[in-house]
Amino acid sequence: MSREPAVERGRIREYLLRNLADAERSSFEESYFADDALLDRVEAEEDLLVSDYVLGRLSDTDRRRFEKALLGTPYYRERVETTTRLRLKIARDQGLRRHGRENPVRTGGGLFPGRTGIVIAFALLGALLLASLVTALRLKQQLSALRTELNAPAPPAVTAGAGGVVPSTPAVVLQAPAGEGIAVRRVERASGSPLVLVFPRSLAPPVARVWRVVLRADSGSVLWDSGDQPVAAGASTDFAVRLPAGVPEAGPVGVTLWADGAPVSSAFVDVVEPPMRPAR
Repeated sequence: MSREPAVERGRIREYLLRNLADAERSSFEESYFADDALLDRVEAEEDLLVSDYVLGRLSDTDRRRFEKALLGTPYYRERVETTTRLRLKIARDQGLRRHGRENPVRTGGGLFPGRTGIVIAFALLGALLLASLVTALRLKQQLSALRTELNAPAPPAVTAGAGGVVPSTPAVVLQAPAGEGIAVRRVERASGSPLVLVFPRSLAPPVARVWRVVLRADSGSVLWDSGDQPVAAGASTDFAVRLPAGVPEAGPVGVTLWADGAPVSSAFVDVVEPPMRPAR
């Protein structure tokens, strides 16, 4: 039985089910990025959440949240499928073990089916534990790498008028959509090359003092954060920031411009590699 406070454990599960507000979710992620003990608890609760879903122990509300927020991602879908297969194998082997006890095979020696079933069940339980440890270790390594990246000094942001942007670096201007919804931009960028994101100055309030750019994956996790950048007094130039080489990887990514701690504009950027050109 877990000794953690019920409220804290419930908050971990709400975080895993994507049921926290953006500000609270960011604050929680910062907490476990800096606390290995809390990270271990998040991983343990994640294992329990997947098991509860497979075993049908979740409430209808939590089950719907799990299927809507997590089941569509390859990581959780693979974990659910693996856990389900192992559960079915264990149940089948337990059935064979019971059958062996009820109808023992009378031979001159050797192992009987009941004992074989126990050995197989323990082997499968060991395999399930090993799979959980492997996935937990992989998640911990990814979070450690992300923590290192987030703690690294933010690269200096350069405005369009300040220069310093390499001419050959692709630049994407992210403007507010003409109507409702979120703007979507597609940009071709060679693998491993940098990218410049540009936001019109008009997107932020005139009295804004600091701005920052945050990139998030489909799961909501932070991929990159520029950190707070000062708004020069009286400046009217656009906001532009150069991303590190290879960030983000190919595929869609959410980009949000923040001003004075509040989001002011969001967009999706779909990064694709340029098509291969035939040799001349």
